[in-house]
Amino acid sequence: MQLKKLSNDNHEEVMKLFEDDKLYYYFLIDGLIKNNYQGDFKVFGEYQDNQLVSILVNNFNNITYFSKSDRDISIYKNLLKELTYSKLSGPSSLMQKFTPYVDVKENTLSYLGVVKNISASRKLMEPIRIIETEDEISMQYDLLLSTNEFSKSLPKEKKEYVRLEYKRLKDTSDRTVFLEVNEEMVSSCSTIMEDKNSAIVIGVVTNPKFRNKGYGTEVLIGLFQMLLEEGKYPYLFYNNPAARSVYQKIGMTEVCEWRVITI
Repeated sequence: MQLKKLSNDNHEEVMKLFEDDKLYYYFLIDGLIKNNYQGDFKVFGEYQDNQLVSILVNNFNNITYFSKSDRDISIYKNLLKELTYSKLSGPSSLMQKFTPYVDVKENTLSYLGVVKNISASRKLMEPIRIIETEDEISMQYDLLLSTNEFSKSLPKEKKEYVRLEYKRLKDTSDRTVFLEVNEEMVSSCSTIMEDKNSAIVIGVVTNPKFRNKGYGTEVLIGLFQMLLEEGKYPYLFYNNPAARSVYQKIGMTEVCEWRVITI
């Protein structure tokens, strides 16, 4: 067995390693392509008989590992000491192998899902719109402030949130969509790491006064439709049973249990 640092020249080998699973990991593959296997995206591969059998990706402050088979990961042991990261994340059974080699502070489980097709239809006539203006971001701040889940993580000053969010939406391909009823934003959700083939969906929120009316499902269906029409698969990370049920009813395919190890 041999360990090598990979470059863009190895991309075909990496795609062959993923094979039929690549649809489940486009959010990772898009990052490799966009960053050209360099800079904040360092990629290392394990070879056996001149064939790539596993990869370890050090993307920004995270490490992710992928292999098609149940392998001993000790070949990466010394490399782990040289890289910069504060967490490891990936399929639960694969990432669990790393716990003997790192100082684990927290080990949490959730799930990864992907939407390939939508199996539900929108029921309301109100359009799902993309946030474009500072006034709309201000409305979203009020929406987030109305919830226990999001209010504690908001800046104290609305104008600071508006400034940061406006810059994020202008500087990236990410988007936030929302549903407005009687001139009030009742539900929204966002994407991060939106790329050629993928987008991670986060921040699904509904004003507590309007919950249990299907508004969250409406914005999700609207966002999923936008992304799929553009050739982008929506990916979801979740540990909430209620959210899981909603995602599955809309058409999400559950990929695997997802483990995040904080060191």
